[in-house]
Amino acid sequence: MNFPLSNYMSASKRKKRQRDTKSTNRKYIGLMKKRNTLFSIILTFTFIMTSQTSKAQDWFQMHVNYGNHTWAFPYAIKDFSYFDFDTDDSLLGHLAVDSTVTVPFTTNSTESWAANIDSITFSDDLTSWNKNKYKVFAINITTTDGVEITSKEEYVPCYVSIDGMGEYPDNSRSARIRGRGNSTWKWYDKKPYRIKFNVSSKVLGVAKNKDWVLLANYRDVTDMMNVFAFVTSKWMGLPFTSPVRFAEVFLNGKYNGIYQIAEQVEVGGNRVDIDEDEGLLFAIDLDDGPGLSPDETNNFYSEVYSLPIAMKWPKNPSEEKLEEIKSDLAVLERAIQNHDYDALDSLMDIPSYIAMDQIQEYLYNVELAAPRSVFMFKDKGGKYTMGPSWDWDAGYDFSWSDMYTGHTFFKSYKETLFGNNPYKQNGDYKVPGFFTDMFASQRFVEEYKARWNEMGDSLFLRNWEETQKYIDGLNETQVIEGSGGTATTSPQQRETERWPISGKDASTETQKMKTWLKNRYDYITELINSYPIPVETNDTLFMGTISRDIEMDIAKGYSQNVNIEVSKDELATLLQVDEITDSQLDLVPLNADGSVGNNTAAGTYGAWFDEDGNTADYNYGDVHVYIESNDLYTWNCGCHPYNCESDDEHTVTMQYRYVDGKTLKTANVVVNFSITGEGGWWWW
Repeated sequence: MNFPLSNYMSASKRKKRQRDTKSTNRKYIGLMKKRNTLFSIILTFTFIMTSQTSKAQDWFQMHVNYGNHTWAFPYAIKDFSYFDFDTDDSLLGHLAVDSTVTVPFTTNSTESWAANIDSITFSDDLTSWNKNKYKVFAINITTTDGVEITSKEEYVPCYVSIDGMGEYPDNSRSARIRGRGNSTWKWYDKKPYRIKFNVSSKVLGVAKNKDWVLLANYRDVTDMMNVFAFVTSKWMGLPFTSPVRFAEVFLNGKYNGIYQIAEQVEVGGNRVDIDEDEGLLFAIDLDDGPGLSPDETNNFYSEVYSLPIAMKWPKNPSEEKLEEIKSDLAVLERAIQNHDYDALDSLMDIPSYIAMDQIQEYLYNVELAAPRSVFMFKDKGGKYTMGPSWDWDAGYDFSWSDMYTGHTFFKSYKETLFGNNPYKQNGDYKVPGFFTDMFASQRFVEEYKARWNEMGDSLFLRNWEETQKYIDGLNETQVIEGSGGTATTSPQQRETERWPISGKDASTETQKMKTWLKNRYDYITELINSYPIPVETNDTLFMGTISRDIEMDIAKGYSQNVNIEVSKDELATLLQVDEITDSQLDLVPLNADGSVGNNTAAGTYGAWFDEDGNTADYNYGDVHVYIESNDLYTWNCGCHPYNCESDDEHTVTMQYRYVDGKTLKTANVVVNFSITGEGGWWWW
C-alpha cells in the first residue's frame, strides 16, 4: 500500500507539457549532420550505421567491438558532437558539449591495459537489457596519476568505468571525485565518496545526472540499513527517495569493497524536482547548520524551534533571501507550536510529515534529536513537504558508546524516540518540538494512528521482502576480474575479506536486523495505539500566578541542590478544580513576552533561559539558568558557570496548562533566580 502525497505537478512535468514539438525536428537534423562528420573523420574503422527512423531517438548508442566482447556506451543526442582520436591516436574520444570523455580502447597494442578495436557500431535502438537492479555491479575509478582522495572539499579528476554486468548498459565517463560524509569520513577506514561526472549520465538505469554518491556503509555490517529505509520511505510516499544500486568499487586498481550507489540530494529534474527559480530545499542538520558550520552563508537558526537550517536550494542565497525564507518558515513553525491542524494543513503536506515521524520512530533513528539528515522542500506555490529520506545507519539501536570502533546494533527493540506520549516527549531522546508538538492536536493524533494501522504488518513484511532481494544479490557468486586474477566468490565474501569486522558476521547481523524489525513493528504498533487522544478545548482561562524565589551558588554551576516544588493541592486551588488528573496537565516554559517557548532542557519539562528570560538552546544560545524535570511538581535548577556572574538576577516563567472539560486553564509559576557566591568562568 502506498500513501499518496499532494498531487502537485513537478517542475520537469510542467516543462514537458510546454515543450515545443519543433525541437524534435531540430534534433533529427542535428543527428544527420553529426553522422556525416563521423564518416569524414574516422576512416580506418568499420562503421555499421542503422537507418534513421522517422522518429527521433532519445538515445544514440555506440558499441565498441573487440573479439567476442562488446562494450556499449549510451549517449544522449543533445550531449553528442562527434568521435575522434587524440593527437597520439591512442584513445577514442567522445567530445561532448562541455567536456571530452575518453573511452579506454586503443588502436595499437603498446598499451597493456587497453584492447585493440575491431569495429565500432552505432544503432538507434538500445540493446535489450535484463535490468536486474538487485545484482552487484562493478565500478572502476582511476584518478589522474593515481592521486589519492584525501579531501571532502577538493575534487580529483578521474575516469569512471561502470560495468552493467549485462543488466544495464556499460558506461564510461570522465569525472571528478572527492570524499563526503561527516563521522563516516572522519572515523572509519572505508571512506564514502561523491562523484561528479563531466557530462550528465544515467547510472545503472537510474535517471541521468552529474552528481552521484558512493555510500560506504562501513558502520553497517549488513549493508542493508539504508536499503530498508529507502525502500520503506518510498513505499510510504516520501518523495524523491533515491533508488538503490550496489557495486563493487575498484579504486586505482585496488579492490575497495561494496558501495551503495545513491542520488545526491539536490534540486534538479531527475532529483528533487521543484521550480529552480522559486523552489526551496532545506537540510535540518546540526553539522551543516550555523552551530557547527558558522562560516557558511547559507544557514540559520529557525525562529521558533531554533532548528539548524542549511539551505540546499537556492545554493547561495543573499542575506535578504535568507531572512525571507526564515520568516516564511516561522509561519509553519507557529502552526505546529499552536497545534493548529487546519493551519498546518494549509502549509504542510501532512502525509509526508507523518511518514517522516513514523519511519524515524520505527527505525529508532536517534539522530533526529540532533537533528541531522532531515530534508524538507517547498515547490513554487506548493506546501512544505518532508523528504527525501536520507542517512539511517545511526538507527536500529546503534551503540553510541563505541561509535568510533563498534558496529553494534539491535540490542533492544523497546526504546523509543517519542515515548508513549510524544507531546510530552517522554521517550529516550529529546527531539525538537517541531516533530512532536502536533501530538497535542486531536485530529493529528487520530490521523497518525489511522495511517500506521492502515499499513499493517506490510510495513515490515513487504519492505523486508524487497530488501531480501538485495541481500540475495550481495550473496550471489559472481566472477570479477582483478589484478590478482579471476575470483568466483560472492561480493559479500569479498567485502568481508577486504574489511573484516572483529566479532561480526554479515549473515548473523542480517538475521538480527530482520528479527529486530519484526519485533520493533509489533512494539511500535502497540505504542502508537496507546498514544493519548488530546481533548480539544473551546476556551482558555488564566487562573493566576505562583512565585518562587531561589538562590544559586555560582561555584556549583550545573549541579545545584536547589529544587522548586509546587504541591498538587496548591495548584488545584489555583485552577479551581477538586482534584487534578495528571494526564490532563501539562507544563511548558514561557518566553519573556508570554509566548510558549521551547523545552531546551534534557527533561520532559523545563528549559534553559537566557539573561532576558527567553528560552534558548544550550548549544547555541547565551544561556544562564535552567529548570529541568520529568516530574510535574518538583523541578531541578542550575546555572551556567561561564555565562553567569555573582549578583546576577534572572526571572523566568513556567506555565501549567490544564484541560478542564472543554476549557484550558493556565497558571504561571514565576521563578526569581539570585546568583550568589564566587566563581564564574575563571573558577571552572
